[in-house]
Amino acid sequence: MLLLLPVSLHMCGCGRPPQGVYTPAEPAASGAEVTQVRAGAQGANLIVIALDAARVDHFGVYGYARDTTPHLDRFLAESIIFEDAHSQAPNTKASVSSLLTSQFPDTHGVVGMYVALPSELSVLPEVLRAQGFRTVCFSANPFLSSSFAFGRGFDEFHEVFRDVHLDVNQLGRVPAELVAARASDWFREHQDERFFAYLHFLEPHDPYEPPEPFLSRYVSEGESEADRLMAHYDGNLAYADSVVGSLLAEIEELGLMERSVIVFLADHGEAFGEHGYFGHTGSVYTETTRVPLAFRLPPASGIEAGRLSMMVSVVDVMPTALDVLGLPFPPTMQGRSLLAPLAGLPAEQHTYAVSRSRGSDETGGVERPEEVTYALTTSQYTLLLGGLGKRVEVYDRVRDPGQRNNIARLEEDVTRQLLRQFEAWGHTQRVRPVVLPGGEVLVAQEQMVTPEARTQEHLKALGYLK
Repeated sequence: MLLLLPVSLHMCGCGRPPQGVYTPAEPAASGAEVTQVRAGAQGANLIVIALDAARVDHFGVYGYARDTTPHLDRFLAESIIFEDAHSQAPNTKASVSSLLTSQFPDTHGVVGMYVALPSELSVLPEVLRAQGFRTVCFSANPFLSSSFAFGRGFDEFHEVFRDVHLDVNQLGRVPAELVAARASDWFREHQDERFFAYLHFLEPHDPYEPPEPFLSRYVSEGESEADRLMAHYDGNLAYADSVVGSLLAEIEELGLMERSVIVFLADHGEAFGEHGYFGHTGSVYTETTRVPLAFRLPPASGIEAGRLSMMVSVVDVMPTALDVLGLPFPPTMQGRSLLAPLAGLPAEQHTYAVSRSRGSDETGGVERPEEVTYALTTSQYTLLLGGLGKRVEVYDRVRDPGQRNNIARLEEDVTRQLLRQFEAWGHTQRVRPVVLPGGEVLVAQEQMVTPEARTQEHLKALGYLK
């Protein structure tokens, strides 16, 4: 059982209303198009490829001026691209937990730095293994380790970061070639089996120090330190693109492209001084929460490549993949299947997406609730709540995509409507969000762990622990 530890709020005396768990949409209704998609994916593998901290607006296919992602752009051009996808958290542990459970952080509870994935949750690899899939994970990020129970459901769980010797020069860098080489060998060995493979690359996450020629590819003389930092980040993204592009070519060479559902995404984005913030974790502005997301289905599914502008979330990936594969849904998911729009059918539009930051914590203990922030994003507006509810910001996504002008006080009716939407969403979670009256931080007390020394060393090298 999860132990709920209440947090004292400035808005004391307010009772907490009963909380429910959101019931996901049923699998897509039957129809000729849906039937063809499922028939084309019958017996297919599932491959999920994630880049860590990859900003959506730094991909060429999403309109970036620099040619950072030519290989992925070609792959995505053969996929269904979701142009308005949002992560549920700007940090890896919470975001990937949402990916693998189809739950929001306030329900799955993986919000503290030393919190492990709760044992009672249905996770994607367990669901697929029960259906006869061989399951494998390749992780370059020490947060996605067996120390935090992310090995659950995987027949093989390769912690690639452990192969890297840490020293003053490497600073926690886990080269993408290591992940790709391990995965390539595995694909060749198991190409005749039905499998689920999750590949998590650390790049373009800092340190932004890819090998040449990528390190200096976008650096110019006389530019500011912030511009130089972004140039190195773009080089790191281009390096990851090159490695993943080669791996995708191998997947195609093995014939796996034709019999696999392939999902590409990022766990979150990255900030470069916007809103006075660098990095991710503590920010829920668009530069850290909007992510690339695409599905490539087997040709037999009859799906043409294209782009969809509807708002979607990372929690939608699991139900969509299961629906495409024609597999049963566990009852614990909070996301929605996107099979209908993938099949070209009208679909219920999401009214909003919700993201939650982690209160900064460099000791491994419980996060600071006063630093937790939320973003509720609709097709036109974003509501940002923080400071235990004292901080309220509203941005017009259409007129102000960079979120520079807070209109919360200028548009009071809009602000009240967004707050009502957030309150309604809060009722669907296991605990009431800490920015609402009577809110709590969900603490899975028995899931608090102390990772072994090697994992701690890598977390320190990446700057997460003191």
